[in-house]
Amino acid sequence: MSGSPEQDDSVPQSAQTSLGFSQKGSGRIGGKSKAGGIAVIALVAIYSFSAPMLNERFGWSLPAVQTDRDGNVRMADSASDAKGGGTKTGDTSAVGTNPSNAKTTGDTVDRSSSPMSTATANDSPTAGGAGSATGSDDLLHGLLKEVSPNRYLSPAGLLYTPGSAEGHRLEHLRRHTKDDPGRPGSHGVFDGDMEGALVTIDRAYERAKKNQRTTKKVDDGRTIYTVDMGGRIGFVGGRDGKRKRNPMARRVRIVLDGDRVITAYPM
Repeated sequence: MSGSPEQDDSVPQSAQTSLGFSQKGSGRIGGKSKAGGIAVIALVAIYSFSAPMLNERFGWSLPAVQTDRDGNVRMADSASDAKGGGTKTGDTSAVGTNPSNAKTTGDTVDRSSSPMSTATANDSPTAGGAGSATGSDDLLHGLLKEVSPNRYLSPAGLLYTPGSAEGHRLEHLRRHTKDDPGRPGSHGVFDGDMEGALVTIDRAYERAKKNQRTTKKVDDGRTIYTVDMGGRIGFVGGRDGKRKRNPMARRVRIVLDGDRVITAYPM
């Protein structure tokens, strides 16, 4: 027996030599494949870790690495796909932004920020904290315009100024917007609170200037109009009115000093 390994006599020498080289080559190729796979995995890991930071820092859109259901590695189409956490392409429409909605939102922003919209907002009575010159917010009781401190002008041209025991003619007029059942005699009460009273007085004054169903007299330099309004404008209160079950009032008495209102009440 010799010390060398036995050779199969049925296999030619050249075939055995070739087989030996093949086995050695396969070992080298297998080693290289394994090393290459490890390198690829390392590169993928480094890329997956660094890509989001690079995108955030430099504003890039580097695609991310994703793994599908079969375990295959692929590159995402865009950075937005990476944020979806590997969402399937077929599901993108379900979670993505609808282009039509985005366009509608953009159009809304453009319209709201357009010069015309800005001008409209500035013209609003509440835009600058003060109403326009003709806005109802500037009018006392929605009707009276302040022409000087504590002096108010009605649309018909009547002035309401400081005076009377209440301190202002408007405060005196306010007493004729509510009944006082305990007051001796009659007490005329306007319908519609202050707004209704002011409108009725203006209407009566316009009729008086045209001498429509109006009686007029002058007493101590003051003009007294009694105007029949042709319908209910309030009721008669006070003790006498209560005793008569508060009959309807259809006339207005206005006492003026020039164009200044001294008093006005239903009767």
